[in-house]
Amino acid sequence: MSVRGAEVSHWFAQLFGDEGEVPRRPALAGSREADVCIVGAGYTGLWTAYYLRRLAPELDVVVLEAEAAGFGASGRNGGAVIAQMNGSRDYWRRRGGADGALALERALQATVDEIGAVTASEGIDCDFAKNGVTICARTELELGRLRESVATDHRAGFGDADARILDREETLARIRVAGALGARFSPHCASMHPGKLVRGLAEAAERAGATIYEGTRVTAVEPHLARTARADVRARFVVRATEAYSESVEGYQRRIVPVHTSMLATAAIDDALWAEIGWEGREALLAEHPFLHLQHTADRRITIGGDDNRVPYHWGSRVDALGPAPQRVAAMYHGELLRLFPALREVPIEHTWQGVFGAPRAWAPGVGVDRVTGLAWAGGYVGEGVAPSNLAARVLCDVLLERDTDLARLPLVQTTEGRRWEPEPLRTVGAGVVWSMRSFGDELERRRNKPSRTLELGNRLAGYGGHLG
Repeated sequence: MSVRGAEVSHWFAQLFGDEGEVPRRPALAGSREADVCIVGAGYTGLWTAYYLRRLAPELDVVVLEAEAAGFGASGRNGGAVIAQMNGSRDYWRRRGGADGALALERALQATVDEIGAVTASEGIDCDFAKNGVTICARTELELGRLRESVATDHRAGFGDADARILDREETLARIRVAGALGARFSPHCASMHPGKLVRGLAEAAERAGATIYEGTRVTAVEPHLARTARADVRARFVVRATEAYSESVEGYQRRIVPVHTSMLATAAIDDALWAEIGWEGREALLAEHPFLHLQHTADRRITIGGDDNRVPYHWGSRVDALGPAPQRVAAMYHGELLRLFPALREVPIEHTWQGVFGAPRAWAPGVGVDRVTGLAWAGGYVGEGVAPSNLAARVLCDVLLERDTDLARLPLVQTTEGRRWEPEPLRTVGAGVVWSMRSFGDELERRRNKPSRTLELGNRLAGYGGHLG
């Protein structure tokens, strides 16, 4: 089945045209053997292939992709390479102690520069610009939380060079968000073009010596074996990097559930409007109530996405994320964009699209290798995977190769994948209840400017404990 660029995302439409088909590499034609077989050609799978071949060029590394490289979240995200990972500091301290959690956070910060260095050395022109991230507060409740987050960072061993509070004047000097009271700024973030990064990374992995087969759907993963409809790949290690598409792999149902989201992109904005908005630094912009992430793209647009007020889970973990965003959701995002920047009321929305990310039951990512079965895994980023996927891939490579490194000792490493999600119909009913509670609680906070116990309970029921970074 051919897919048009515009059906995937704005980023793919720019690469291949609205009506242009996304090209595919040849499919796996016959059974073969390899040292490492990676299932999934998103960021995790491609970074893993790239680093494995760089570290151990003697290895035969094969990547199997059901569609085309970057078809999933890697080609649809908001483009923020942010030093942030799902799972609270308390969660990561329970896994690795205070020192392990601190080392993980520092490794995340260094990952932003690592991605920038690889894109430069490999000539991947993905508009990479490390200009930081601004989290804007529009209520006293939001500002208080940002102040507390910076204070918590300082208690954990970080300083103003890692994160600091901007007052109202400093915030508006950076980005003139309507109603801004202040902001948190961190330099540990870059903005980039996700489509250019993932497609360029696939080429870099091939230059390093990996082989990528596209249009090759893996139906089952077994010890030392990846099965497809046409042929099998037998390997010493089989790495599952399937994220939101894990449900389609036999034996891995309920490991990671797909969560749907949407994004939109404006038309290019003229210089006069940019002068009115500010935001010349191109840092990533986050806002709350609802959670929103925005990018000032290199070609002078704004993209926006984040939480919405629909239930983003489909029965049976079905993935349905091709084509434009649902009209109601697109209208909601557009309304939020105008709340942030009323001056954009005459700027048309040029493109909307859908996305999907993977959420494990622990609501935090992990990496693991079973040396007896040869089964390995990495993922579960819960929508925060651009930087963590690079770090997870490097951790996985060191564990696979039995390298005694600081990365291999990070608390990302698991001995088991943890518990599965509940079976149907509990999963669908629970998702509806939890998401409704979170949406209603978020709206209560927005209107009352007071913490919502409904939101807190919804987060607790979901297993969401915040994020690191």
